[in-house]
Amino acid sequence: MYGIRILPRILRLQRPSTFFNIHLAKPFVLIDNDEYSRKYSSVAVEDSYIKKFMNAVGWMDQSRTRLKLTGYFLYESVPDKVAYHEWFEKLDLPDTFASWFTITELHVWLILVRYMAEDITSITNDKKKYVKGEGHFVRNCVIEALWADVGNRIKLLEGANPAIARKQVNELSEQFQAALVAYDEGLSDDRIMASAIWRRFYCLSNDVEAENIERIVHFIRHQISELDKISSKDLKWKPVFTWLSINDH
Repeated sequence: MYGIRILPRILRLQRPSTFFNIHLAKPFVLIDNDEYSRKYSSVAVEDSYIKKFMNAVGWMDQSRTRLKLTGYFLYESVPDKVAYHEWFEKLDLPDTFASWFTITELHVWLILVRYMAEDITSITNDKKKYVKGEGHFVRNCVIEALWADVGNRIKLLEGANPAIARKQVNELSEQFQAALVAYDEGLSDDRIMASAIWRRFYCLSNDVEAENIERIVHFIRHQISELDKISSKDLKWKPVFTWLSINDH
């Protein structure tokens, strides 16, 4: 039902969107499996008239272009590889767009956590400082891809009204930002994480099985541990995210 995949025309975007206006991203084109599976990290732009033209009109340089592609491919690994039906069945979630978004949102957050960690630098042995860098840039590209996909999916829902669709995207954007904060706060405390899961996945319902919340918390800890094993070099140029099954937690 939700198997649509997107890849934007990267070079048509002359500036990366900011965190607060990413939900206004333009629709993007569909691609086939062959194009998606290409090793985009091997693409190089020679110092030729093409690169000079790109620089002249203000387009991103080669490095930023490749990082932007990385962000979009990373996002597509979520709707393409996550077994949503397992989440619906294992966690007693309805097979709806809202459930799809909540599951996608959690996996996107996991990507963001890994990439934001790349921008943390040590000042002393006890203090660490966050400096916006390539991790922050990829983070914004992942979020931009999310909203482009969400916008396309909402338009395809039966009887979708453009005005209502825009309102729904705005509401989801607010919920998404609140969810990121809640998940971030739960990184160091399972109880806080469980509370965030209960609120986001089950709307604080008293009918939810506690085992379902515990299962999601275990999944998060295990998945973060696996993502931490990816080297900084691979994370930058050849990231391969393997999404764990919720059935194993």
